[in-house]
Parts: sequence; C-alpha cells; structure tokens
Amino acid sequence: MLDWIVSTKALYVVFILVFALYLITKSVIFAALTALSLIALFVADTLHSASKGGWKNEIKEILVAVLVAAAIWYGGGFLLHTGAPLDAIVSCSMLPNLERGDMVILQGAEPNAPEVAVSQSEFAAQDWKKEQIVCALCERINSSTGARSMEPCTAGYVITPLGLQLTGEASQSGNLLQYECGICTRRYYNGSVAEVPCTRAVLADGQRIAQNLSNDVVVYSPLPGDTFRGETIHRVYLKMDVEGKKYYFTLGDNNDQLDLQFGNSPISQEHVVGKVAARLPYVGYVKLFLFGLLGTPAGCDSTLAR
Repeated sequence: MLDWIVSTKALYVVFILVFALYLITKSVIFAALTALSLIALFVADTLHSASKGGWKNEIKEILVAVLVAAAIWYGGGFLLHTGAPLDAIVSCSMLPNLERGDMVILQGAEPNAPEVAVSQSEFAAQDWKKEQIVCALCERINSSTGARSMEPCTAGYVITPLGLQLTGEASQSGNLLQYECGICTRRYYNGSVAEVPCTRAVLADGQRIAQNLSNDVVVYSPLPGDTFRGETIHRVYLKMDVEGKKYYFTLGDNNDQLDLQFGNSPISQEHVVGKVAARLPYVGYVKLFLFGLLGTPAGCDSTLAR
C-alpha cells in the first residue's frame, strides 16, 4: 500500500487539491486538510525510504537535509546581513502588495523612507503614549444653523476585551508627531464599500509626510507591552534621526492607522530584523499550516484605498 501511495504520487495530488480548495474558499477545514496532507507526505516518504534503504540510511539523509537547511539559513543571513533571511506573512495588513501566505526574503540594510531629524532632548521628552491616538469621527455642530455632522478628528482610546473603545476627542498640542485625519474607502470582496476614518498624513518637525508605497517594507520585533505581538511586517512611513540613532514609524498598507497609533512604540534600528528584498508567493503557507495558523484573520475580506 505504501509503495502504491508513493509511486502514484497520490498524496501530492491530495495536497495540491486541498490547497487549491483552501485558496478558493479560505476554509479552516481545507487549511487543516492541507496541513495534514503535508505531514502525511513527509511521513510516507520517510517510511518508504526507510523500508528500502533502512532507518540508518534514512536518518543520515534527514540529518544531511537539516544541515543543508541550516547552511542555507545561516549562509543566507550572513550574505544578506540579517539574523533571519526569511519570514512568512501571517496577516492581511499589507494587502494588496503582500498577501497572507507569501514568504519574504530579508536583507539587513537601512530602509528607504522620508527622514526627519530631531534632538535627543526632543525625543526623550516625548510621551509616546500621548501620541497613541487614532483618527475617528467626531460630531460637529454648526454654530449658525445648528446642523450636526460627523467629521474626521483625533480621539483617545482604551483597549478592552471587546476591542478598541474611544474615549473622546484628543488634542495633539505639543506632540512631536501630529496626524492629519481624513476619510478612506474600504472595498470589500463581496462588493460593498465603506467610508472609514484614516490617517492621511503625518506632520513631523514641520514636514507633511503622506503614505508612499515606494518606501521599504521591514520586519521588526515589537517591544514588550506593545499592542502587536510577534514579528510584524509593515511599510516604513517615516524614519527619525535622533542625533545619529534611527527610529522607524510604520504602517500596514491595508491599515487605516500607523502602528504607533495602535499602541506600538517607535522602532529602533536594533529591533529591525531586515527589509523586504523579494517576495515568494504561497511559500509561506508551509509555516502557517505547520504552526497551526489555520484561521483567516480579520482584515482579509477587504482592501483600503487612500
């Protein structure tokens, strides 16, 4: 039976079929079946090879494969000047430019983005928690007519078990970074459209900086206590030179607010794993399935247009 399974490539056919069905449906069931078929492929090939050449020879081949993989990983990291030359995209915050399931190749070079220079005293005096405010809609009343309208504004918030809860309009007076709020269009794949408040630009040291999709995308490690957990892949919105030390402020292409606004800290150079040099579509799904990241996260049903 094992010989027939291996010789007919039956498990490869099953893997390709359920993976294609997953890409079409995004169903957790097909994601689980894809992960199981991937594991079954490895087990079947291992048992088949062991039955032909013996376990001693098979263990040697596995060790060689592990050593080759390690050589590629560390050799690639050395050549690309980064400790982690590969990473997989697990969310949809970079749609449509990078998709969930992509594998990205990283290199350790300074990211390209607009830069502003500030002094160490200016940066140290800044209460970054004060700048963790979001663009929202606030009610305005026309003093002449009494008419009410909802207009973009900056608002404070608290994070509760139910999610982000607004606490009212927030002042940006004295903030090193100030947000220009506006309305963006979120287009859902079911055909519906929604107008949502978003950050249209940032004012930093007198400069107005808007989103630029030619800026580099980086992978960074958030600090303990930040809202985001685990390595994050987002585009650099701007970088700040603090007397020679660089800090980065990032935004997911499909997010309506900067990472800082959602509760992350400014990113120092030592927390940047690398910038994205190339993209390998679908290859990252191997990591997602093997690590049990089967469900489709929030935000995968739409894209944002500024």
